[in-house]
Amino acid sequence: MEVIWFHGQTNSRIVHHYKYESDYVKDQHQDYQGRTEFIREEIYDGIVTLKLHNIRPSDVGKYRCYFESRHYNTENEFQVYVADKGSASHIYLKGDENKMLQLVCVSTGWYPEPEVYWRKNQENLLAQDTMIKKNEDGLFSVETSIIVSPDSAMNVSCFIQNPLLNQTLEANISLADALCPNDSSWMLTWSVTLVLASTVFCNLIFQNQELKKAKDKFKTERAMFKAECEKLHIKLAKLQDEFDKLLQAEIGQRIAPENPEKPTPQEPGMEKI
Repeated sequence: MEVIWFHGQTNSRIVHHYKYESDYVKDQHQDYQGRTEFIREEIYDGIVTLKLHNIRPSDVGKYRCYFESRHYNTENEFQVYVADKGSASHIYLKGDENKMLQLVCVSTGWYPEPEVYWRKNQENLLAQDTMIKKNEDGLFSVETSIIVSPDSAMNVSCFIQNPLLNQTLEANISLADALCPNDSSWMLTWSVTLVLASTVFCNLIFQNQELKKAKDKFKTERAMFKAECEKLHIKLAKLQDEFDKLLQAEIGQRIAPENPEKPTPQEPGMEKI
């Protein structure tokens, strides 16, 4: 039994080759090495399945599966699509030479090429400058912008849509809030900053007090330790003095028997009374 998967119509590349009940990767194209997994469990039921991992934009296209056994052979063709929804889009402001505002919306990692449009207060904005660039990895990056007046109080939204998945990412901005933040937000920011500064200051005072206590405790314990050492030195000197005296007495006792006192000789003819 033999199963071969091809990619492309002309100059087909071998995606995976199964032969002699094992994966035959000798002729496998380098673009698919380490990315294919042939499922064998249902092969004797006439079902051959190939999993392709780490999908890339270049995997788009037509694939052919050739199956051959001792008594039967067939070939099927099908189309593979690849789609990816990009990163979360966001809007930022840029100044304009004509004292207008430029709203710029950016996002990356799209496939296929996405569709882009803007809305102002739920109405479509047609005038836009959009640049969609294909990166080295085959995914698309989007940068789109519109020009608005700085005195317009409106909500503006940027939409980037994947036409294949029919999925859309939205980013929006309120010009009134972006240009003129209200006083309450500034008051809140100042209050939070003040509280944080007070907390840090109190922590520093507390840490300084704790450090001072630790130093005083260390000095007291050091003085006590020094006094104990002096007492031990005095006791050690007394013990050394007593030991020297005992040692001298012991040496004196051992030397005395070695020189006994000689008796006085008697004159002849004298008797002892």
